[in-house]
Amino acid sequence: MLDIQQYIGNPFIAVSEKDSQTTVFELDNIPRGFGHTLGNALRRIILGYDMGGAVTGAKIDGVAHEYHVIDGVKESVIDILLNLKTLRFSLKDSVDEIVWSESVIKGVGDHTAGELDLPAGVTLLNPDAHLFSLSDPSQKVVLKLRIEKWYGYYSLQYLQSRDEEEENQEVDLLYIDNDFKIVDYVTYDVEQVIDDFKGGVKDKLIMEIKTGFAGVSAQEILAFAGEVLASYAKLFIFDSVYIDKSKLVEYDDLQQDTPSSVYGDDYQVKTMPIDALPLSERTRNALIKNQILYVEELEKKKKGELLLMKGVGRKAIDEILAALESIDKTLIG
Repeated sequence: MLDIQQYIGNPFIAVSEKDSQTTVFELDNIPRGFGHTLGNALRRIILGYDMGGAVTGAKIDGVAHEYHVIDGVKESVIDILLNLKTLRFSLKDSVDEIVWSESVIKGVGDHTAGELDLPAGVTLLNPDAHLFSLSDPSQKVVLKLRIEKWYGYYSLQYLQSRDEEEENQEVDLLYIDNDFKIVDYVTYDVEQVIDDFKGGVKDKLIMEIKTGFAGVSAQEILAFAGEVLASYAKLFIFDSVYIDKSKLVEYDDLQQDTPSSVYGDDYQVKTMPIDALPLSERTRNALIKNQILYVEELEKKKKGELLLMKGVGRKAIDEILAALESIDKTLIG
């Protein structure tokens, strides 16, 4: 990380959930320009490599093709395949990328995906999804599903040609093209928070991820994207090239390797940006707009001077006094 972090604050992520499917990540205290750089890269990785489990083929006892009519079943075979196409699964790392399940479904009425018998390590994400309806009490449907974990889109042509090349064609297998999607959308926004010690601004990256199903971890999705991004960025670190690391710091060293550790506590306070004080965003922005960027500048002001400034009222003065008191400082009058 750049040593600018010692002045604009340690980067940190706040995570909040809007609902069971929507999570917001706020990355604060990053240098100017990094918000769009990271936000755009992470968003493209998440959407481009949206990895989930989906059905890519089905076998129904007694059904040889998509246009077969199943006695006692309301839906056509094509409708059943379309319903199976909407199913999404979570597969543990210990499970093979391709697994099979076999279920026997019977009984008059509507039947949902929650009735499927799944192998260990495979979890259905949308158990309420409709499969088909039976009207004949003597009818039963024996359903075998091929479930795969991947990303991108598998067309019918690709699935057929892959099975042919691998000499792994199943008799009476009905292919289902699928995209494996488990993410509904990813958005990001960048806020310019405050002037830093050079008079520029620092970024705050806000990412919102909505999954298509409850139970999908947005944190795991973002962590995967971060790992992918980091792995490719490391390719540009050439062993044969010298890197001047004098302006770089390790994240773990930020807490102790601050100006105070080199110059003492007095230096830390007098070069501390306003952002370091525990102020509300409204009060902090009011001070910045009035060209008060450092604690040192704030210490030299009187209450009367501050009250004459636009956006600074008595409530803000009380807040400023309390913030300065927390670092053993105060206004001059």
